[in-house]
Amino acid sequence: MIPPALVELFGSNVEIGTAAVAVVLTGVLVRVYVGSALFHPRHVKTWNVLRRVLAPMLQRLIYLKLPFNIEIENESHDAEYAATVEAPPAELATTIDDVREVEVPLLAGFKTAPDGRRERGTFVWHIGPRPFASAPRWLRRYQVHPTLFKRDDGRYDVYAHWEANSYRPDLWADHLFKGVSFSAGKGVRKMQNALDDADVEWRVDHPDAAVEGA
Repeated sequence: MIPPALVELFGSNVEIGTAAVAVVLTGVLVRVYVGSALFHPRHVKTWNVLRRVLAPMLQRLIYLKLPFNIEIENESHDAEYAATVEAPPAELATTIDDVREVEVPLLAGFKTAPDGRRERGTFVWHIGPRPFASAPRWLRRYQVHPTLFKRDDGRYDVYAHWEANSYRPDLWADHLFKGVSFSAGKGVRKMQNALDDADVEWRVDHPDAAVEGA
């Protein structure tokens, strides 16, 4: 039986909420103890391989074993298209790290582009107020979350969005359900600004993109 306190806290989403907060707290512990090395941007390619293998398995496990559904495989949308770049994911992530303190996200779904391409790499950086003065930067309220998809010509399309920090238990619903913090346009602008600050060459080369200026 679910404790009444949890029902009061999470309302109709009590099962999802309880599971989500438990996963987030586990993620926070992992990040505290091994995150600086394990999620360094130089490991983007390695994490992508692991995510490509594990995400479908985890998604099927959720369908078969849990009394609710959480989508860990999801789609990026045209509004999130930010740029096309020459740099592969690990190189781009480490370059952006020089200006934005980038890391590989532990708590992120595996994405597919609108045309069906599967992600080749993803990373985040954190922005905004901290929950308390001495909190680490990765607990800031928001994150910018870029994802890269490889084109046939060898270049990479970068999709990005702004959202609630996935490491914050108090923001689990905002992050999981793309709540009030979620913004494709803001993520696109932040991504383009980061590309400029890092002196990365980029261009808008997407037939369906409606991208605001950098």
